[in-house]
Amino acid sequence: SIHWRINYETSDEGCCQLTRAISCLSSLSHLQLHLPADVYPFEGGNSVTDRTMQSIYVMLHPLITLSHLDLDLSENGQITDVGVIDVGRGISRLTHLLSFQIKLRNCLEVGDVGMSHVMDSIQSLRHLSSLSLHLYGCPKMTDAGGRKIRDVLRALTSLINVEVTVTATNISGVGVTDLRSVKDTRKFQKFAVYN
Repeated sequence: SIHWRINYETSDEGCCQLTRAISCLSSLSHLQLHLPADVYPFEGGNSVTDRTMQSIYVMLHPLITLSHLDLDLSENGQITDVGVIDVGRGISRLTHLLSFQIKLRNCLEVGDVGMSHVMDSIQSLRHLSSLSLHLYGCPKMTDAGGRKIRDVLRALTSLINVEVTVTATNISGVGVTDLRSVKDTRKFQKFAVYN
């Protein structure tokens, strides 16, 4: 298992070098890749961009044995839907994935379009049993994105543990209730939606 955390001074170039190295570990089963910026983007800290997201896509391409993936991209205000779509493309190849967590806390430019692509990729993972989506502080997430998450949670019947955080998004109270309604469709070991 690899757990890597870099601080906010680290550049896209450093992240790209890291992901190239990880991609050589073709038999890897567990990966925790934490790349959060340590300061809020509006306070002047550097953060990774969509270039790093593209490198994560390339990194995931050969890692088809992964069963557990934890990505923390929090506080990176320069990541956009384009970058999140690249991450989704990489996830779609991980057919043995059992557990997936992604944190996009305060990624201000990530919204419905990017998360919809990620959810499409998640829906293709037929063995996935545990899913955590942390979208705290993503104001471009709306009820449309919430409905997409809901639809995938309903469709992916392999899921038994689900945690979704939509605090400080533009998903309405009705949208949150809609997400929580998935719990009534079947038995889960854990199902939680936080707003």
